[in-house]
Parts: sequence; structure tokens; C-alpha cells
Amino acid sequence: LDFISKYKKNYFENFIDIGAADGYYGIGMLHSLYVKNSICFELTENGRNSIYSNWETNGSPGELKIFGNIFEDFNEGINSINLSKSLILIDIEGAEFDFLTEKNLMILSKSIIVIEIHNWIENFMSKYENFLKIASKYFKINILKRKERNTLTFNELRSFTDDNRLLLTSEGRPCLMRFLSLEPLIEN
Repeated sequence: LDFISKYKKNYFENFIDIGAADGYYGIGMLHSLYVKNSICFELTENGRNSIYSNWETNGSPGELKIFGNIFEDFNEGINSINLSKSLILIDIEGAEFDFLTEKNLMILSKSIIVIEIHNWIENFMSKYENFLKIASKYFKINILKRKERNTLTFNELRSFTDDNRLLLTSEGRPCLMRFLSLEPLIEN
């Protein structure tokens, strides 16, 4: 969120959420007026239904398009948008290395991308190193520093034990996650 908020509202026209889950970011970007268009890719039907329901619940802001499998629907999802005016979030549980091929990185090379890296997949180091090598041809790569959630500011949690307060903010991740930002080497 800190990375996104460094850009002014309407800096991006489009938000592309690959692995959109329930639409928190895809709908949030529309609701906060950061973008006019949100394109969500979510593999599960339940997730796609949740995205649409959450969009309606929040007043149906902006324009929303929802697609299924990124590997099948990628071209259809991006075919009519200006990628140089797009912010992309990728969180696809380890499939990021299968999706971010040289061909797709070249297609997305004018976009700003944030990726959650999942290091528990098989052959992680070789896939990660190969990805970094290819991505560095098109992007400046930065590691986004994680911020710990401060639970001390919530009066409702003051009587909770440390363990319970921290459990409330836990995402249940198996390890400390790494997030990367990719910013185009070529000016838009």
C-alpha cells in the first residue's frame, strides 16, 4: 500500500490484479479513485463471484472486468488497454515464474509491476534467478521492505495478550514473504 500511495490518484488508468482473490486491491483501487479501470484475474469461481459482489457492495465504482485463468485469458484481458498507464499486482502462489516469461515481461515492459514472490516452490532458486535475469532486461527491480503491523494503536485490542493481538493481524504465511517492484527501464 505504501508503494501504491507514492503515486497520485489517476497516475494510472488501469489496475491489473493477477490473483485477485476477493478483490481487495482491485475494488479498492476503484473505490479510492486511484484508477478508472480494474482488471481482475482470479482462478476460482468463488473468488470471481466475491470480486463482483464486493464491487457491487461498494457502489460499483469505475469499470471492472473479471477474468479467470491468467494463462488462458491474459491476451483478452489486456488487449484494449494502455499498458504504459497500468499498475499490475501479481500474487499467484508460485506460478509467477511460469507466467512471467520473457514474452510476457516484454509485453508488460511499460507497466509498473508489484510481485509477491513465493519461495516454497520446487526449484525456487533456479526459477528466481532466471526470472531476475530476464526481468532486468526490461525493468529496474527493487525489493519492497515489509512493515510490521502496529497493533498498539487499537484501543479495542489493549486487553488482548501479545500473542492474540499479533494473531489478529497474521496472514498465516509460511515464511517472511518478499515483494518486488518492477519499474520500466524505458520512459513511458
